[in-house]
Amino acid sequence: MQVEKQTRLASDAFATGKVAVEIVKILFECKDWEGLNSNIVLISKRRQQLKQVLVDMVQEAMKYIDQAPDYDKKIELIHTLRAVTEGKIHVELERARLTRQLAKIREGENKVAEAADLMAEVQVETYGSMDKEEKVEYILVQVRLCLEKGDFVRGAIVSKKLTAKTFKDNVLQELKIRYYELLNRICNDKDEYLEMANNYYAILHTPIVQEKTELWTAALKSIAVHLVLAPHDNHHQDFLVRLLEEKKLDQLKAYKMLLTLFKTLELIQWSSFQELYKTELLAHGAFGGDKKEARWNDLHKRVIQHNIRVIATYYQNIRINRLAQLLELSEDEAEKHVCDLVVAGSLWCRIDRLKGIATFQATKDPTDILNSWSSNISELLSKVEKTCHLIHKESMVHGTAAK
Repeated sequence: MQVEKQTRLASDAFATGKVAVEIVKILFECKDWEGLNSNIVLISKRRQQLKQVLVDMVQEAMKYIDQAPDYDKKIELIHTLRAVTEGKIHVELERARLTRQLAKIREGENKVAEAADLMAEVQVETYGSMDKEEKVEYILVQVRLCLEKGDFVRGAIVSKKLTAKTFKDNVLQELKIRYYELLNRICNDKDEYLEMANNYYAILHTPIVQEKTELWTAALKSIAVHLVLAPHDNHHQDFLVRLLEEKKLDQLKAYKMLLTLFKTLELIQWSSFQELYKTELLAHGAFGGDKKEARWNDLHKRVIQHNIRVIATYYQNIRINRLAQLLELSEDEAEKHVCDLVVAGSLWCRIDRLKGIATFQATKDPTDILNSWSSNISELLSKVEKTCHLIHKESMVHGTAAK
């Protein structure tokens, strides 16, 4: 300790660091764990203590954590090291690793909430000393612990620290798969089917997934299932068209046929649909657990909505009883589903309840009709003028050639 004082007062960071490391080594070799903890605190609190000394000492002491003789001494050493590194930017990397180590111990003791709270304290995205791979893995652990704790809101917030651009390097392929699996857990809680399909699509196009048949098959099936569960919109339609162009989908004929049904403007008969796909779909993980019945009801709803869009394409007016017959529903249920699509902005419809007629084509305003005619006449005249000009040009060219 006397030598440490002399080197410290001489501002010799290298020598002081060596002395501090030797003190820690001697105490460890003597198995004096109490002395080890107290001397680490003592050296770190010395007046005019140099930053590099604390870094060297903490790094040396961290090697002995796994060599502690029992659980209590191990935890005590971790707490001591976390205490001396608190609020010091030059040992932020060491503190982050110690926190993760402690959180892992707490998780092993089934204290998931405590582990999640410990990890939440560390903002690794601001650390310049931590390499990219370790940083990404650290954030993924933070997200996972939040989800294990049941805090999906915080988990979603923490997950936004990472983006698709983060995983452009092929080195991070396994972390990329873990990231999208965690996102799917968050989306699954909120029933965000289209987001889940997009996440599985990102997993599908990961090189290590493409190499293994069972992995890309599972990913492709998940994309198809979640896509048919997703509400219809422009993004959904675009995704559906792109997925049907996927060559690997030809090897999964049942799923390709399923997606084709939703792309084609033809009615899907629910009774025959259940016979063909119920066993296959219920075996999928998306229909597992407590959400089995709710998910199947959602699928039935998507089939009904598809059929309503098909009917709206082919009919200007239709009787409610005929509409209900085509949808395989009661009249009240058919009307409810049509109203839901109108409210969502997916469809234009007016229902005359006295006559029992649904109108799917909006009546045009006379002003709009006149404007449309005016536009058509202007377009026609411009084309006639252009045609006359081209004829005149050709006649001049041929007249010159003849002369």
